[in-house]
Amino acid sequence: MNKTMCDTQAVFIEKLANRTPTLGTFIVTGDPFVTEIFGWAGFDFVVIDTEHSPNDISAVVNHIRAAELSGLSPIVRVTKNDPSLILRVLDNGASGIVVPQVNTAAEAKAVVKAARYAPQGERGIAGVVRAARCGFTPMEQYIENANKQVQVIVQIEHIEAVQNLEEILAVEGIDGIFIGPTDLSQSMGITGQFNDPALRDVISQVVEQTKASDKWIGIFCVNAADAKNWADKGAVLLTIATDTMLIAQAARELKQQVNI
Repeated sequence: MNKTMCDTQAVFIEKLANRTPTLGTFIVTGDPFVTEIFGWAGFDFVVIDTEHSPNDISAVVNHIRAAELSGLSPIVRVTKNDPSLILRVLDNGASGIVVPQVNTAAEAKAVVKAARYAPQGERGIAGVVRAARCGFTPMEQYIENANKQVQVIVQIEHIEAVQNLEEILAVEGIDGIFIGPTDLSQSMGITGQFNDPALRDVISQVVEQTKASDKWIGIFCVNAADAKNWADKGAVLLTIATDTMLIAQAARELKQQVNI
């Protein structure tokens, strides 16, 4: 990480450690210009998505650059719990990873193994990658910084994960959990019913259980009111919508206001 990026990441990590709410969104589009806009708007982070987007590794790297230049912490959501996918985005400068569909402690341990260098994990070492400034950062310093600064986040988005949450939260090397309400609702048989009391109760249970641990809480929020609600309850990584959702909302509202 360059000096500016190190400063940005240090501030971001401090906020998470102090349980200070942070604001971000998912990046689905391929244009890094969009990422820069969120940085200039004062957001704290973006989650560059590869699970539900066309973003390939080249697009991810360009989004990471845009985030770094605009003062954002660039987190990447990989498509699945795969060491090679985790390694690739971290080697290219992601400041954190979100791994979807982590339902057991064993799966959470596999994430740590792939994302952390020894002694915490077994991430493959290459001292000439972008994250190591192509070798300009001494390897020992690079490894130490990576183990301290990279945020390792597992996604809780299935009722099985909720049932195994105590064991997942006990896994060392996980920094935070990220609640995915949509898939969670699907696993409960109430797909997309975000205001269903049963879903809200389960999410509240996850929040309270996580607050009692050493992990911080992230959650996907559909709008500002949703984000404020979960922030009041203790969530700190507040990811509001996606870039495409926000663009669509602005376009829809503008069309309604012009009314021609």
